[in-house]
Amino acid sequence: MRVLVANIPLPQNRFLVDLNQQIARQTQLTHDEKMFWNCQGEFDVVHLHFPEYLTFQHEEQYVRGLTDQLITDTEQRLQWWAKRAKLIVTRHVLLPHDALKDPQWEKMYEAVYRNVHGVVHFASASIDEFQQRYSQTHFTCGQPQHCVIPHHNYSSLPNTVSRSDARRMLGVAADRQVMLVFGAIRNFEERDLILKTFAGLNTSRKMLLVSRWKEQLAKVRWIRLKYWLRDLNRLYYRLHPQYHFNYGFVEEADTQVWLQAADVLFIPRLKVLNSGNITLGMTFGKVVVGPDSWDVGQLLRETGNPVFDPDRPETAVEAMQSGFQLAAAGHVGPANQKLALGQWTAEQCGDRYVQFFRQVLATAAAG
Repeated sequence: MRVLVANIPLPQNRFLVDLNQQIARQTQLTHDEKMFWNCQGEFDVVHLHFPEYLTFQHEEQYVRGLTDQLITDTEQRLQWWAKRAKLIVTRHVLLPHDALKDPQWEKMYEAVYRNVHGVVHFASASIDEFQQRYSQTHFTCGQPQHCVIPHHNYSSLPNTVSRSDARRMLGVAADRQVMLVFGAIRNFEERDLILKTFAGLNTSRKMLLVSRWKEQLAKVRWIRLKYWLRDLNRLYYRLHPQYHFNYGFVEEADTQVWLQAADVLFIPRLKVLNSGNITLGMTFGKVVVGPDSWDVGQLLRETGNPVFDPDRPETAVEAMQSGFQLAAAGHVGPANQKLALGQWTAEQCGDRYVQFFRQVLATAAAG
């Protein structure tokens, strides 16, 4: 089976790196967005991921604004490939993170889904949302086939640092109850949710650990004053032992330090389809708290992890309190890790992708 991955290189996306490596064990896999765009080569399956990263031109217009011409050009390529191969897309998000209310990207996403033969989801809630969202869409290849394959674990990341060593490296006291926020904070609504949730926790030993804090610069005209106020704000948090903020990107090798130092991993999203942080937290044996929203809510509820109501963000306080209690009891975290390491390996999930590719190809041949 010949598989073309149509996506620009994203070497820091551990999901894509590990998945492609596993799929390549059983297929002839080529990762080349230029071949897709230039309609080159012969393949049985074209595997799509993020439309905004389909080519470097898509990535540029994700920043500068998406044109109708690129949507048209994209659909032309999809239709060309759909006559020669089976198009399968993994559904990561509802819409691009920074274009949730952009009608142009809604058009682009629908154009992609309209021309595929199969869709991979991380949980069944995504299938329900997809069928509702695209209920009026005319699919050029007929109704796509759907398949649920879990987000594979992060066991490829280093995990050799102990909890005590991790806390020592970050300057976290052994008796602190640590609420971790890991990864990008996408907007100030999420930033406020983090601060308000942490402030509402009723424990004197609480600590907020954030791997990449989102700063809100003062609205002043003098640039030097703007950054002086930023530094003053950083100093405030440094002087308060309840806070430990990092402001830059955390290298993959250091991910283990932040996860091992935590008691509970908090996902500060509201209306979100998926989050790789569920699998990340479970891989490291942590209790995970997040919104009761589509796949995120389904997976957390099914595994006994606390959820909050995204329409009532204040409920995140109770969910976090429950998370601390579950972490102290010591059952949910280990159960999370057993599930992630036992059933969500990259090898297992890669095998299921290949099986789904074969299923879509066989259905087409039978038809």
